[in-house]
Amino acid sequence: MPVDDSLALDELTDDGAPLPRARGRSAWIVFAALGFACVFVVVEIFANLGIKDSIGHAEQTLTVAQAAAGRVAAADGNYSDADHLRLAAVEPSVQWIAGGDQATGIDEVSVATANGDWAAAVEARPGACFYLHVTSEGTTYYGIGTSCTGQQALQATDPRW
Repeated sequence: MPVDDSLALDELTDDGAPLPRARGRSAWIVFAALGFACVFVVVEIFANLGIKDSIGHAEQTLTVAQAAAGRVAAADGNYSDADHLRLAAVEPSVQWIAGGDQATGIDEVSVATANGDWAAAVEARPGACFYLHVTSEGTTYYGIGTSCTGQQALQATDPRW
């Protein structure tokens, strides 16, 4: 039997016939890659499960802070006196700190006022801070960053998080 020149020598049996091709080998590679990807996604979901709770709590704290500042503004006609000392008297469930100080938890709010604007910052987790900025006209802006101070929150200009 003549040997086909297009076949390599290792692809031939002892009698010169081509070896049968392994079927499904590439399918196993695809299935293994898909299985690995699924396991990876499930691990990432469980690894980040607590983050959504921290983010939700931080946003709720900022909502409470905004409501407290709104009560001060309604009483005084502006946000100028809605500093950490005044807000501590209005809303004692939150720990209030000065605008130049770094907030270090989801129940601690750094607040600052400037030119009639009011701002608050809350740390959702280390290195991740949420900002809320209310202008003297009543427009609300949001932001995120790594520096968790009320002074930094005064720079927030996004219409949503």
